[in-house]
Amino acid sequence: MGVLNSYHPEMARRLQQAMELAAISSVPKLARKTGIDRGYLYRLSQGEIRTPHKYLDTLAEAMGVSPHWLGAGIGEPYDHERTVPRHRRYFRTVTVVPNEGDSYDIEAEVPNIFSSHRHIPVEEERYRYLYVPETNDYFPAYTLLTVEQESRPGPGFFVAWINGEGRKRLGSFVAHYQGMDCVYSKDPDMEVIGRVRNMDYWQAEPSEEVIRK
Repeated sequence: MGVLNSYHPEMARRLQQAMELAAISSVPKLARKTGIDRGYLYRLSQGEIRTPHKYLDTLAEAMGVSPHWLGAGIGEPYDHERTVPRHRRYFRTVTVVPNEGDSYDIEAEVPNIFSSHRHIPVEEERYRYLYVPETNDYFPAYTLLTVEQESRPGPGFFVAWINGEGRKRLGSFVAHYQGMDCVYSKDPDMEVIGRVRNMDYWQAEPSEEVIRK
């Protein structure tokens, strides 16, 4: 039963198709082209591995196919269309939330977490950036949050505005499944911003432009 449960024929079929499209006739030839261990590739070709996580980009590039298709069967082999820029950093509006005073926006260079092939393509406009420059009750200093603004059901780590003391503070809560129900640790006075997609340690530069509201 354990052998059957670990058999992944879909991966084996996609690898075989990719090799045929690239005119690579054997696993040893693929090993020479990629530098990946031949034994590992044999196991992949036999369906013993679900997806080649650490070698996905290398294999996809060597065979000229989409890594999303090769790794997860998403799209088509030659579906390389991406709405995501390839550069690793790019400029976005970042909302700075200090411990004292009101929040304000700056135009800053931030890490582009969507540049990796491993991320399912998304519309970047669905996300906003929040920056915590000083340690508060919820986050350490220099925390940059990439937040999905559209509310979707299900578990996750969320950020929210907390109303009180005449100003809005940034807080967080979690959601998890308890049986069939999704249970939230959200306080009643929290105004949900969205689910956190990514957290980075990051520091704004003094020269970055403040956007006047």
